[in-house]
Amino acid sequence: MSNITFDKQAKAKIKKEDIEWLRIWCEETNDESLPHVALIGDSITEGYYSIVKEELKGIANLDYFATSYSVVSELYSATVKSFIKDSAYAVVHYNYGLHAYGVDAETYQVCCKELLQFIASQTRTVIATTTTVLDETLKAENVLWKDKVIARNKKLLAIAKELDLDVDDLNTLCKGFDTSFINQDGVHFNEAGYFALSKSVAESIKKQLEKG
Repeated sequence: MSNITFDKQAKAKIKKEDIEWLRIWCEETNDESLPHVALIGDSITEGYYSIVKEELKGIANLDYFATSYSVVSELYSATVKSFIKDSAYAVVHYNYGLHAYGVDAETYQVCCKELLQFIASQTRTVIATTTTVLDETLKAENVLWKDKVIARNKKLLAIAKELDLDVDDLNTLCKGFDTSFINQDGVHFNEAGYFALSKSVAESIKKQLEKG
């Protein structure tokens, strides 16, 4: 998890995580027989990518953009926008809320809204609510993340309402998971968990594609 500080005036004091990473994966880039869709998120997005890809087989080609970089980072904003502009995506599914721990809810909302406004100006966009973080017992939510996830999800829902974007409520979905679906770190999921998440992600994308 991150330890980020944010200077609202200068946007200058951004402490990076000890390890920062960014991965982009695009397949069938020249195939025009199917629409292209994209997932934007973090390691959880990477976790369900391959399953969503199978769910969309024969329906759409799937790319993903996953990173740990903070939503307040200029690198994050610039690279997401460049990624979106690089291909003609029919749908983008956005799921990003479990990094940049130190960023307050208001700043998170401002940064996400600006980015989602851009994405929505380019293509159909789905906002996913952020999944929960459990403690080491896997029986209760992590006390450090519980309120932050709740606050960020409220901001995401407000953005979705304001921009008239559909919501994929992964938070509610994962709260109903058996603990056998969740890894010991309390953040990530095993194959069964990712399979359940992927069903919701794929259905939300299919819904958008059906709108034409």
